[in-house]
Amino acid sequence: MSDWGQITGSDTMWHQLEGKIVKVVDTLHGTGQEMLLRIVKNDSGGTLTVARKFMGFSVTDAGDFGRRSSGFAGAGKVCKPLDDAYTVGQVIPDDDLFYVVEEGPCYVKTEASAVALTGTGNVVASDASGFVNGTPCAQASEYAAGVINAAAITVETDIMVQISRGLNPIGT
Repeated sequence: MSDWGQITGSDTMWHQLEGKIVKVVDTLHGTGQEMLLRIVKNDSGGTLTVARKFMGFSVTDAGDFGRRSSGFAGAGKVCKPLDDAYTVGQVIPDDDLFYVVEEGPCYVKTEASAVALTGTGNVVASDASGFVNGTPCAQASEYAAGVINAAAITVETDIMVQISRGLNPIGT
């Protein structure tokens, strides 16, 4: 059962909401700017525990991409972070809907090994576990998830990322 509801979902329940984008005002980070959130379904086959990570998209069935999440993103994959409104440690059951940030500010944790994001404005990508990769995005081979607002050199630290709109790599 959902942490925030009374209904247990199924694979076909709420299908019409999957992939929809909603506009909200950022109240969590104090920017007051408009943000876009994407509604996605947990299609991982199990529960997801909320963490400041990037989420990957399912490709199990035709039409899943951009609508269903397979879990935390892999290295350089197309991804969007979980909305900061969720509490770290909260559980998202299989087949439940949740929000990822389509465009706007969001905290994502840096990876556990070396981090060398030394420039404000570095473009970032996901590492193999869904964290911010510790080196700037290689845009020719990785999905550019967003841009950092300040330099980051500390491992396992939440950093602010300005998430880029869309699901296509830069230049496509």
